[in-house]
Amino acid sequence: MSEMAKTLAFVAAAALALMAAFVVAPRENTFDVESLVGQRLNEFDIDAPKRLKIVKFNPETASTNEFEVAEENGLWTIPSKQGYPADAAKQMAEAATCLIDREVLRVAASSASQHADLGVVDPTSSNLDSQDEGVGIRVTMSDNNNDNLTDMIVGKPVKDAEGQYYVRRTNQDVVYVVTLDPEKLSTNFQDWIEDDLLKINSFDIRKVAIKDYSAEMMITLAGIQMDWDRRAEMTLTYDADTSEWQAESLQEFDKDGKKYIDFTIADDEELNQEALKDLADGLDDLLLVDVERKPAGLSADLKAGDDFMKDNAAATSLMARGFAPVAIGPNKQSDILSSEGEVTASLQDGVEYVLRFGNLQMDTETGETKPVETEEGAAPSGDNIHRYLFVMARFNENMIEKPELEELPALPEDSKEDADTESGEDASAAEEPASDESASDDSEAEESDEASTDTETPPTDEATPEDESNAEDSEDADENADAESDETDSEETSKDEELADIIEKRKSIEEENQRRLDEYQAKIKEGKERVAELNERFGDWYYVISNDVYQKIHLGLDKLVKKKEAEGETGEAASAADEGVPGLPNLPLGGAPAPQ
Repeated sequence: MSEMAKTLAFVAAAALALMAAFVVAPRENTFDVESLVGQRLNEFDIDAPKRLKIVKFNPETASTNEFEVAEENGLWTIPSKQGYPADAAKQMAEAATCLIDREVLRVAASSASQHADLGVVDPTSSNLDSQDEGVGIRVTMSDNNNDNLTDMIVGKPVKDAEGQYYVRRTNQDVVYVVTLDPEKLSTNFQDWIEDDLLKINSFDIRKVAIKDYSAEMMITLAGIQMDWDRRAEMTLTYDADTSEWQAESLQEFDKDGKKYIDFTIADDEELNQEALKDLADGLDDLLLVDVERKPAGLSADLKAGDDFMKDNAAATSLMARGFAPVAIGPNKQSDILSSEGEVTASLQDGVEYVLRFGNLQMDTETGETKPVETEEGAAPSGDNIHRYLFVMARFNENMIEKPELEELPALPEDSKEDADTESGEDASAAEEPASDESASDDSEAEESDEASTDTETPPTDEATPEDESNAEDSEDADENADAESDETDSEETSKDEELADIIEKRKSIEEENQRRLDEYQAKIKEGKERVAELNERFGDWYYVISNDVYQKIHLGLDKLVKKKEAEGETGEAASAADEGVPGLPNLPLGGAPAPQ
């Protein structure tokens, strides 16, 4: 190639490079990230999101915690918790409001090299380890067609700018500053559910039965073996009139005799009313920490079916949580035994809750990456120690007060006879007029004959004294007969009125008694329906609760019975007025304060 040709080639190459630069440079200059300021992110309707997924990074384990909630067929569930029902409508609206129409206040960065500093590194990145910092929270919302409405990463808060955070779209490097409240993007399981498990009022509790025992369970070649430490069985009833608990039955287990024997409260002992109040309050405030789906094969009343009893994997899974399928009773019926006893709470509406307590579950994952913090050197408490729980409901008709029916006033004896022979009397009444008429006809015939005879006898010119006397007697007799007839009519009228009053009262009482019976039957029906509804909700799950709550609910005899205070001794919370009359310290004003 000649020098001229080489020169032309270089010129052509330079021209092409210049043209390329000319084409690219304007496009580079036209993309001005600052022009994004003032624009809106995430423009969609508040009710459009039907699925929310939040992913957080746990640096301690170098793993992610995912929380997901979704609506399917009109029902909100938590797929990340095996489809547990969610109370999510309000929470979802708050989460959507947190992300919708976020105004870009400024652009903080346009390069991926700054992502770690601003805390917007994708937590789902495959190359993260426990040393990585600046990992953000990835939030995805999609509609009912699973089309993404937003997919963004929320980073660190902006320094000295309250409520402002760094965010970016997952598929872009540009980092924006927007105003939002990340607290609305909760991954706390309790924020998305109805965490009041039993939904009861402590004032409705009328009886509590406690089975205090511990059982260690193990699977051997011979089957399930248990080391059963039985301690006591206690039944307490609540008297609403005195606002105090009373002992219905107290029994402790005699290990030598291997049977339960009656426990008698000593003269210097009494029931611990404060502990029993805490028990009732604990049932009222029984909050969920976590849930897990129970193994297949258990019925709603926690009975273990034959197939379940033969499923070693299911039995092992159950026993790991402190529950074991066992054959109990004379008929060897399969049932579930818990490792830490059980409590039955009976309500005045007949609904009974049976709570069976299993093993501890340490550090339950709730979706939060930050572990529960305790003071340095402090022992773990019930706040970060959790326990498995099985719950079922059943109906006890004896808990519903039977109606008191008012006795009906007695009917008069003659009215009873009348009532018994009413049809016969009607027939007699129909015959009586005919008899009277016949008798009347005979009488009239006789009188007619007498009259004709009299007409044949020649009349006398004047009446004799005897005739005058007979006439006067006849008039007096007629007057007496009329008086007796009036008196009889008055007595009959009075009896009729009295009978009518009694019949009216009986009718009113019968109606009231029927109303009470109907109300009683309605309570039974409502209670049974409530039990069915509860078991439908409880049936697929066993729950996880705080160990602190368990310790309030599951009492032993040592906590249930306490020593009486010595005479003149006052509790720490007693006021000065309760200590006694000044100058007479041994004369209390009102005794021990009533339990609250």
